[in-house]
Order: sequence, then C-alpha cells, then structure tokens
Amino acid sequence: VTDKFTESIYVLANEPSVALYRLQEHVRRSLPELAQHKSDMQSWEEQSQGAIYTVEYAC
Repeated sequence: VTDKFTESIYVLANEPSVALYRLQEHVRRSLPELAQHKSDMQSWEEQSQGAIYTVEYAC
C-alpha cells in the first residue's frame, strides 16, 4: 500500500501540467527582478556612452 501511495505521489508531482505550473510560478517570481536588472543595465549603458562621447570629443 505504501509503495502504491509513494508511486502515485511521484507520478502526480512529475505530471507535465504540474511542471508547467511550476515553470510559470518561477517566471512570475523572477520576471520583475530581471526587468529591473535590464532597466539598470540600460541606464548604465546610456551613462557609459555619454562618458565615452565626452572623452572622445575632449581630446
């Protein structure tokens, strides 16, 4: 009985719909942080380009 119960839990835990749910859950948690990192990197890139432009034309 215990083996069948364990097997049932294992199958349920590895069902594709559960996997997709876990993937969606992960994306929803991670996406805001990734979007913030992207925004920070774009800001840093703009500042860097401005500094490079200033250095090139100062010489």
